Order: sequence, then C-alpha cells, then structure tokens
Amino acid sequence: MTGLARLRTGVIGCALILVISALTGCQQTPPDRSVQADALVDQIRQLPGVRSASRDVADSVAQADVHFWLSVEMAEDATADQVAAVTTKYIDDLRTTGYPAYQTELDIHTGADLFAVDGGHDPLTNGDQIVAQARDWVALRSQFPSATVNLRATVAHPPTKRPTGNGSHPVLGGLTLADPADYRDVSVAVSALGTRFPQLADGTWTVDASKSHPATITTSKRMPTGQELDVWNKVNADQTIPHIDAMTVNAPATPPVWISEKTISRDLATSLRLATLQLPIVATLPAPVLYTATDQLQAHRNYDGRIIGPVAVTVGGCTPRNYGFDPAEKKLIDAYERCPRPKG
Repeated sequence: MTGLARLRTGVIGCALILVISALTGCQQTPPDRSVQADALVDQIRQLPGVRSASRDVADSVAQADVHFWLSVEMAEDATADQVAAVTTKYIDDLRTTGYPAYQTELDIHTGADLFAVDGGHDPLTNGDQIVAQARDWVALRSQFPSATVNLRATVAHPPTKRPTGNGSHPVLGGLTLADPADYRDVSVAVSALGTRFPQLADGTWTVDASKSHPATITTSKRMPTGQELDVWNKVNADQTIPHIDAMTVNAPATPPVWISEKTISRDLATSLRLATLQLPIVATLPAPVLYTATDQLQAHRNYDGRIIGPVAVTVGGCTPRNYGFDPAEKKLIDAYERCPRPKG
C-alpha cells in the first residue's frame, strides 16, 4: 500500500469514527423514569374517585420504544373536580419530573368512555385548557348518558425544529349513540354540542348513530349550520331508495360540505336514481357542496381527493375526476356543476 493510499484509508477511518460517534450521541438512552412513574401512580391511586391506576414505561432507543403511558380508571359517578385533579397531577408531574425523549399519554377511563391527553415528545404549554377539557368530558358524559364519549384534549407544544413538527392539535371528540338512535338523534346531538359546548366546537368531531340505524356527521373547525342540519334530516328521511348518509364539514381536499350516500345495492343505476332524487335537496345549500352516491360512505376517492369512480357531483363547483362518466351522470353534472370553461 502506498503512502497516499494509507493516508486516504486513515482519513476515511477517522471520518467513519466521527460519524459513528455523532450517531451514538444522538441515540443516547433517556433517563429511566420508572421510579418517578411509580410514585405518580401511587399518588393518583389515593385521589378521590379513582378506582385503579397503572403505568407503562419503556426507554429503549434501540427498539424505537421510549414512552410513558398512564392509565386511570375512574368511578362511574366521578365528578368534574375529581377528573380535573387527576389530570392536574399528571400535567404537574410532566413539568416537574420531566420525561425527555419520552412519548407520553394519559388515558382516563370510565367504562367505555375515554378522556386522553397525548403529550407527544415535547412539553405541554396549555395545561389549564387541558384541565378545563377534563371537566368538559364529565359534562359531556352527563349530557349524553347513553352514548360512548371519547375526548382527546387539545395539546399545544413549544415550536420545534424537528422535521415531524411538534404534534399540536385541537380537541378530537367522538360520540357513539346507543341503539336505537338514528339520524335524528345525531342531528340533536350535534346541535347540543354547538350550543352547550361552544368551547369545543372548533375541534374535530364525529357523531355516529347506533349500529341498527347508521348515520354519521363529522365536523372540523365548526359545527353544521341549522340549514345544513335541515338538509341532513331530509336526505336521511327520504328512503325511497334505501341508503345510509354521512355529512362531513371541512374535510381535507373537499368543498366545505360533503354529503355522502351509500346505497345498499352496488348497481350504478341505483346510485344514479338516488342522486337524481337527492341532488335537488342538496342544492338548497350554499355552494359548493360535494355530493356522492356510491357503494361506500368514503366514496371512490384517491389520496389527494380526486374522485375515481361514479357518482359524484359538486353543486356550484367542479369535481376533480379520474374516471369517465356515462350519459346519465353527465346530465347531473351539467345541471348542477359550474366548471370553468376552457379558454380559446
């Protein structure tokens, strides 16, 4: 080996050592917080209204598993003050103990109901808001005693330079109504959320009817208007052609309102007949409104929101499509859509 070759080998070797050292430094094992987590669990077990508490702690960087999860079961009659006390104790411990690099989460259960705080890897900056939403969860359970109530609290973190962002998100809520609830009960529940819990209305909500009478409203950033709920009730009530309805407000890559109908039959002619009956009702809403009638509530859409199969009509707008439509659908498109005319 020549002197130049030995020099090159030495330089490469030193570079590799530096890279390995840097990677090792980035992959340092976080401090073990098992003792602190056990102490927190013991404290929470002593709080009024708590039936049980447990924790799951892991700090293995090599296995990409670094987390602290706290689970608490509350009594059925736990008060807002009691749930707030558990939440406060958890948030205080995150701040005082510190769980660097840990993915953290608090789950408070009462039967099938859930209040959750997914802290992610970064400190929380909205502790007071989270505690207030813990109280809201108890109020929601009282408002909807026969429903399953899930509420994932708003979380806010300091700005971060990590490529994946800081994991902040608004409140995420869900109500699953018990049998024999139908679309009318969904409408009533959504109205109650908007009027009695306005502080939660700008989150993302899903309200489901019972399994025997499926119907779903999903909202983001706002609750439906009275006019939108009126249309919802009308399209559900008309079962001349049997179908199931979903309404989505502010879904990604769609107009502000999307009404999706699922037919029992997979026959395209059935979907077209349903669309012919329902589009005059949908068209009473402010444009644009996406209407779909297919064999599934998600319709035939790809990842970027383009429609890849019939039937889809954007009332007062233009539907991005990746499929050819037959003459019957073309009549509906011509009657309700307003697509820009090609230039020239």
